[in-house]
Amino acid sequence: MQKNTKIFIFILVVVLIVILGLFYFSKNKGGSSNQIIGGDRDAHGCIGSAGYSWCEAKVSCIRVWESYCTSATAKTVTFQCDSSKSIIATFYPTDDKFVDLKLSDNRNMSVSRAISASGARYAKVDESFVFWNKGDTAFITEGEQSAETYSNCIIK
Repeated sequence: MQKNTKIFIFILVVVLIVILGLFYFSKNKGGSSNQIIGGDRDAHGCIGSAGYSWCEAKVSCIRVWESYCTSATAKTVTFQCDSSKSIIATFYPTDDKFVDLKLSDNRNMSVSRAISASGARYAKVDESFVFWNKGDTAFITEGEQSAETYSNCIIK
């Protein structure tokens, strides 16, 4: 019985040493663990890990897929659509490469200008999202079937 007790104590000591070693090395892995999540601000205060970068033209941090970095004067209009939906569109008439959109479903995006026979057309490269505008009207199509998700939109 005394032999079994010695083996049990030996195994218990080895297990404790392994557990303490794992705990110690996990706490000290990679040096200092005092890095704050989201604490990677650049010289301008932009948080790169959140997708922000400095836009000199706007003198602010932006996400390039949400806002176009240009010094062109912006023209913002609000379209009221069917089903109580709305689109806030920011156009850049002197630099008409993108439109910034804020949709009533809380999506924000910057969409590039695309070829159009009539009016203005802005689309993602894969055509999964298309914003159409002609005069005071607009609509949006989305998905593989180009379903109209924002319909009969008129400037209010």
